[in-house]
Amino acid sequence: MERPIFSILSVLLLLILATTAVVLYAQGYHLDLSKKTVEKTGMILAKSIPEGAKVYLDGKLITATNSPISNLKPGSYLLKIEKEGYASWEKEIPVKEGLVTDVTALLPPLSPTFSAVTQNGARLITAAPSGNKAVFISGKGLYLLNLTNPPLGFLRTSPQKITEETEEFVLSKATKLIWSPNEDQVLVTIGKRSYLVAVTGRNGRPTLAPDVTGLLKNWNTTTGEQRKTMIKEMDLSEELAKEAVKPTTSWSPDEREFLYVKALPTGRQEFWVVNLSDPLPVGEEKHQMIWETENSKLQLFWLADSHHFVMIEEGAVSLLDLDGSNKRDLFRGTLAEPIAISTADLSKIIIVTSFTPKANPNLYAIGLR
Repeated sequence: MERPIFSILSVLLLLILATTAVVLYAQGYHLDLSKKTVEKTGMILAKSIPEGAKVYLDGKLITATNSPISNLKPGSYLLKIEKEGYASWEKEIPVKEGLVTDVTALLPPLSPTFSAVTQNGARLITAAPSGNKAVFISGKGLYLLNLTNPPLGFLRTSPQKITEETEEFVLSKATKLIWSPNEDQVLVTIGKRSYLVAVTGRNGRPTLAPDVTGLLKNWNTTTGEQRKTMIKEMDLSEELAKEAVKPTTSWSPDEREFLYVKALPTGRQEFWVVNLSDPLPVGEEKHQMIWETENSKLQLFWLADSHHFVMIEEGAVSLLDLDGSNKRDLFRGTLAEPIAISTADLSKIIIVTSFTPKANPNLYAIGLR
């Protein structure tokens, strides 16, 4: 009678121990047999765009992207992600006990493709604040470019003409395009006059804006109030709160980060990123300087994923991580306009250039896949 009871108790004890071990393992605990101790570990989840890249940890091939690397002791690791035909990615990655360090490496091709978006010239391309669309002038028309991924794929459909030049509304002499805060209108500046054009339909009639100064002030106030609402519950210093609502501050598409530029007395300028994500992802900082330069013309533009930048510098177009690391060149040549815009799916970056000296600049898409 005693033996069956003992057997049942033994089985129950083994089940309890096994269940406990599974739970502890799932929570990141690891048995160190050499030290005869149970240690809390962390994990790295390395992803890549495109997928299927090799993942190296401290120089050793561990796995492929999109597979977790578990049971890592807390500390710093050199993570390298490689895929044949694409630029590699490398960074020191922190691992903390009980947490997952989530990494997404954007790997641009070593020889990117170029495809023409326009053929009759293009200028003044201006992205909407959301990054979902852009407007530009081509010939005697104002066009809308959809940057989201349509059912047939980006660039399978032509840019949409939203208005065209008239005797009074001379688009060929336009000098600036400005989006309204709600992205339903564009302000077109031609000489000393400015016109409002609706972008929600085809062939919208331009309307003369009599009080441009007042209109822009109202738009800036609207944008500022929207940003004040966004940061109301955020733990920001007074200095950063002021930077957050400035018209010159650039917010990420997901509205969780913003970029601002600090001009120094020496003539240099610093690019700073404020990350408002809560909780803050492992390895990311709330406030950090990501770039410093003497080049006053250097510009950074958000990619659609809000975790990378496109850098424009002296005719060079480069990719940059959120923290300023992993700078990779995409294009070196002549840019007709110092701007770069990404599609929503990160498959293309749009620039304005010309590959022949006498040709008009056009929109070209740099392929990232």
